[in-house]
Amino acid sequence: MNGESHIGSALLILLLLPVVILHWERRGGDDRLYGLIAIGGVGFAAWTQGPGGALLAGLSGVLCLLLLSALVAAISSVWRLHLLTGGHIKLLAAGACWLSLTGAALMLAVATALFWLAALFLRARKAADPRPDMAAIAAIALLSAQLMA
Repeated sequence: MNGESHIGSALLILLLLPVVILHWERRGGDDRLYGLIAIGGVGFAAWTQGPGGALLAGLSGVLCLLLLSALVAAISSVWRLHLLTGGHIKLLAAGACWLSLTGAALMLAVATALFWLAALFLRARKAADPRPDMAAIAAIALLSAQLMA
């Protein structure tokens, strides 16, 4: 990892902190925060990789948004499960702007694995709220993919 990658990771952490803290305080994340994360990812890609990198970053975010929206809609209509909210989808899509297409796929795989592990753990503990903290899971998955890529 070079210096630019460390700067990018630090910026990403600073942008993710308000989202995670607002979620812990049971207040929803504002769309402006998700937009700021996405713009930060596209801007950082433009700074480090030029216009082509910015285009690829924006494409990663849009593809992630479309894929997750379609997947959640299909799951919701078939099994009547509401696994993710619109805020979670927007957070993951905004995070994909910081990653390449491969990194975005890795982020989604890590988020899916962490989500199911957390759900199994909460169910085994018979927690009062068996739904995992998806905002924290998305932030962890995004940072993990950022550091692995």
